Amino acid sequence: MIKKSAGIALRRSPAMKVGASVRRRAAAGLASGRSTLVDSVLMPAAQGSAARVQYAAVLDGHTLNLRALLPAGVPVPGASGADAAGADGDAPARAHVLFISGGTRIRAAARLHRERDGQTSVQATVLLGEDIGGVPVTLGRWTLGLELESGSPAPVRLQLIGDGAPAYGGPTRPLDTCVRTGRRHRLGLTPAGRLRLTIAPAVARAEVLRVNRAFTGTSVLFAVYGPDAARDGAAPPVVELVEQQRRTVLRHTAEPLPADATAWRVTLPLGRLLDTSARQTWSLRLVPGPRGGKPLEIGRHGHDLRSPRKVLTPPKFTVRAGDGTFVEVKPQYTRRGALQLVCTPRKSGTP
Repeated sequence: MIKKSAGIALRRSPAMKVGASVRRRAAAGLASGRSTLVDSVLMPAAQGSAARVQYAAVLDGHTLNLRALLPAGVPVPGASGADAAGADGDAPARAHVLFISGGTRIRAAARLHRERDGQTSVQATVLLGEDIGGVPVTLGRWTLGLELESGSPAPVRLQLIGDGAPAYGGPTRPLDTCVRTGRRHRLGLTPAGRLRLTIAPAVARAEVLRVNRAFTGTSVLFAVYGPDAARDGAAPPVVELVEQQRRTVLRHTAEPLPADATAWRVTLPLGRLLDTSARQTWSLRLVPGPRGGKPLEIGRHGHDLRSPRKVLTPPKFTVRAGDGTFVEVKPQYTRRGALQLVCTPRKSGTP
């Protein structure tokens, strides 16, 4: 109890706020220094064989958004306002984003665009993953480049230098985990400054689908994603209800939801479980299966929110305990996205 209170006090202290400010300034300084390195060292060293990345991000977990400026002197047919088109009625110039891993090269369509200052940019929106109808990139590291087909026998190939990472200051951030496959996509740089996409396998997670309210308790609908998510023939998952302060652990077996092998419902009869003498905070986690591992916190993890606790605010409800006391139940999410049930007994006898 003392250890937990000390941790909460430390997180809320002005010193931690100063630390966060210092970290933000350090990150901004690092980004500025990286841009200076790219523009003053790496791009000149490429000697016109690289395009400067201005924007690159995986925003919804599986769609790459890219914009890069072509270097001067690249033989690209003239362009007007929209997509680039060849001069004298030639066929439109074609551009592709290259995904390179060892000897494997995968191409995805891109667009050429004439900017107002006369420069030519390449823009692309690429769906990642063959199983969701996108390009067949697999797990591992992929270096990104460009290929331009402008009518000459050999295509023009360019490196993509610079990460183009945007600065996000609002309530959301880029979502790097695909909500359909669970794969994680992260953009970074090679030691030479080239844009690189790293694809990591799905990790197990338990996502809240809905929190149902009742006068006697609640039921939480959740889905399990990642390795072994579909538990055909396996025993139903066991959910632990953990009271943080008193270290109380209660176990309940979940029941399957129809037509979805990954979705479950756990019913919590809070009216019979609660100790109405004090405020209690309960969290939910999955007991590891036969293969072992760590317990999974049930919550909202597959999102793009910086602060799920401030944005995701399920409504409160009232439960009547066995001794006749009315208890206010407030579902909330921690900074890490774990679901909590904060149960506060009412002093009066009315809901």
